Amino acid sequence: MIAYSVIVPIMPFVINALQHGTSIDLGPSPYHTTLSNEGHVSKETGVLLAFFSIGLLIGSPLLGYLADRMTHRRWPMLGGIVGLLIAMLLFLFADAYWQLCLARLLQGFSDACVWTLGMCLMADTFPLEELGTQMGKVLVFHSIGVVAGSPIGGKANKELNMNKTLYQSFGYKAPFILCLCLAGIDLLLRLFLIERRHSVWFDTLPKEEEDKEEIHTISLKQLLQNHRLLAALVLAFANGCVCNVFEPTLTLRLSNEWGYNASQIGLVFLAQMAPTFIATPLAGVMADTFGSNWVCSVSLAMCAISMGLMGLPDASTGIAPLIIILSIQGFSSFASLTPVLSEIAHVVQHNHQAMSYGLFNMAFALGCLVGPLLGSYLYAQLGFFWMCLVFSIGLMVCVPYVILFIGK
Repeated sequence: MIAYSVIVPIMPFVINALQHGTSIDLGPSPYHTTLSNEGHVSKETGVLLAFFSIGLLIGSPLLGYLADRMTHRRWPMLGGIVGLLIAMLLFLFADAYWQLCLARLLQGFSDACVWTLGMCLMADTFPLEELGTQMGKVLVFHSIGVVAGSPIGGKANKELNMNKTLYQSFGYKAPFILCLCLAGIDLLLRLFLIERRHSVWFDTLPKEEEDKEEIHTISLKQLLQNHRLLAALVLAFANGCVCNVFEPTLTLRLSNEWGYNASQIGLVFLAQMAPTFIATPLAGVMADTFGSNWVCSVSLAMCAISMGLMGLPDASTGIAPLIIILSIQGFSSFASLTPVLSEIAHVVQHNHQAMSYGLFNMAFALGCLVGPLLGSYLYAQLGFFWMCLVFSIGLMVCVPYVILFIGK
C-alpha cells in the first residue's frame, strides 16, 4: 500500500512538469514549484489515479478465475510482485503522461493479483473460526501502508517539523527507489513461502482432484445468486465509495470553508485513517466471537449516520466536530469491511474461493471509481451537505439487506 499511496501527493507536480516539457526529476525541495492551470492538472491527476481502479477491475476476475484452477497460488503472486516492480520502473523513467497511466494500470493489476491470492492463502491457512481475527491483522498493515505512503513520498507538515520527505530531499525518483526495494524484499520472501495447499498436496491429491470436478460445476451466475455473497459484495462496494469520496470533495470543503492549506488538510485526513488501526482487529475478533451479522450491520449503520452528519460542521462550529465525525466514519467503515473478508470464506469454502475474492476486489474497485466521480458531481451541483446526505441515504438503504443475509 506504500507503493499505492506514495504517488498521490507527487503526481500533480509531475503532471505539471510534463505539461511544461521540463524534467520531472526536479531535484531537492521541489515544492517551490507553482502549479499552473490547476483545473487541468487536477483532472489529469484524477484520471491517473483512476487507472489503478481500472487495473484492479480488469485483474480481479481474471486472476480469480485462473487461481481457482491452479494447485499452487504462489507463482501468480510472484508474477504480481514482478508486475509491481515493472510499474515502479515505469514511474522512475516515464517521460510522458501515457507512460504514467500505463504504470498505474499495471500497479492496479498487480494489486488485484496480490490481494486476491493473498486472501485465498489466508483462508487456506487459518481455520474459519479465527479467520476474522487474522484478516483484521492484515488490514492493520494495509492502513499503515496507506498512512505511511503520502508522507514518505510527498509534502510533509512543517508545523510538526516533518519537512524531510524523500521527494523533498532527494527528488522525484527517491520514493520509487524505496518502493522498488520494498517490492524486491517482498519478492524474496514470497520465494520461500510454503503454501498449506502445497504442503499437503501429495497426501490429498485424489480428494483435490475430486474437489476440482465439483468446483468446475459452480458457475459465476450461481455465485452471484448467493445472497450472502451478494451482501458481502454490497458492503465492499459501499466501502469503496465512502473510503474515496472525500479525496476530491473534503479537500475543497476544508480549503473553502476553513481556508486550510495542504499540510492542515493532510492532518484532518489522518483522523479518518487513525481509528482503523483499532477498528480492523477489533471487528475481526468480534466477528469471530459473536458473528459477522451484527458487527457489519451496526458498523454500516454508524457509517451511514456519520456520513449524514458530516455536512453539518462549518466555520461557525469549528473543525473539532468534523474531525470527531470523520473519525467515527473511518472507524465504522473499516469495522464493517473487515468481517466481509472472512464472510466470503464461510460462504464459498473452497468452491471458487479465488473468484469470490476477485469479485470482492471488483466491487471495492468499482466503489473506488463511483465514489469520487459521483461525489464530485454532487458536490459541484448540490454542495457538500447534500452530497453527504445522498451517500448517507445510500448506505442506510443497504443496511436491511446486510441484516438479512450477512452471516446467515
